Amino acid sequence: MEVIISSLVGGIIGLILGVVFEEPLKTAKKSLVKRIRTIFLRKRLVIPSPETFALGNLKTAWLVIDGNGELSYTPETIKCRVETTPITLPPEIQSLRKSIEERERKKKDKGQDYQWNGPLYALERYSIGRTIPDENLEVVFTFRTTDYFTFQATVASLDLNLVKPPATLTIRQKYLQNQNLLQPIPFLANGFGVVLVIITSDQKIILSRRSDRSGVRPGEIDVSVVEALHPILDRSIKQLAPDLYHAAIRGAQEELGIELVQDDIIFLGFGVDIEYYQWNMLGMAHTSETAMQVLEKRKCGTRGKWELKTLEIIDSNPKVVLNFLRKEKMWSTTLVAIYWALVHEYGKKQVDKIAKEVFG
Repeated sequence: MEVIISSLVGGIIGLILGVVFEEPLKTAKKSLVKRIRTIFLRKRLVIPSPETFALGNLKTAWLVIDGNGELSYTPETIKCRVETTPITLPPEIQSLRKSIEERERKKKDKGQDYQWNGPLYALERYSIGRTIPDENLEVVFTFRTTDYFTFQATVASLDLNLVKPPATLTIRQKYLQNQNLLQPIPFLANGFGVVLVIITSDQKIILSRRSDRSGVRPGEIDVSVVEALHPILDRSIKQLAPDLYHAAIRGAQEELGIELVQDDIIFLGFGVDIEYYQWNMLGMAHTSETAMQVLEKRKCGTRGKWELKTLEIIDSNPKVVLNFLRKEKMWSTTLVAIYWALVHEYGKKQVDKIAKEVFG
């Protein structure tokens, strides 16, 4: 309340001084109104939360759009389209993206660690369906092209203040607050990707700890593979659009050094982590390698090894896995992906029973 009163008094004094020094009255009034509006906008900090995924008393930021771990897609039931017009950014985000590009260029010129730009997809929209007659999962995704610096200027900058302090107006407040989070906001939904839980032939789950150099969530525990769709590397052989299975195969090879084929991969559902505003397809895959073999292969070097600090190997027994998750810091996407993988492997009834014991 003191901040509000102080700001109001400041605005009124500014108005009076404006008149004294012959500032046009109309301009002074507009300035006062703008200041008052900014003050009251500061109170609207919390995004109304739709019903997000929960395990007992453990609440997450994952909003399920489709899937539950029991049903699954097939290659024929995931269709992708691309609209060739690129994403248009609001002016303040265009400016932020430009500053990020310049910052990383300077780091590179100085021989420092830097982040490089690369093509990505933003989710424009989706259409959910069901197969006939078995009513299994079906979806059509429509994408637009974007890039990593745009991802950094949006998804990685959601809580960046856009206005001059002491006022506060973040990207999250301006563009996500009071919006329908069940539908993507295309210029923000950058970096759509696939998230895979890998289960080895000796029934171990491979988890990873992100590199301290990672641009998002450095040092946190994560699932086996998190891979953004790449417009060139993941292009379908049949059309311009991306192939989600190809992205999963590429991610497993680059990050873990393991070779998967399409039949190894099971996609279980998709949604959005509203804390990070990241849209992903979640799934799992079985590998014929043992956990030790995966570790040995990774020692020889992988293309994406720098992204992961270490690998964590745990038994796939649901009680072991859920107790491990209870103690670790991770984003909601990881928790839901692992839960769905366990449900698919061991059945919902058994996993939910154990989850209740672990999470209350």
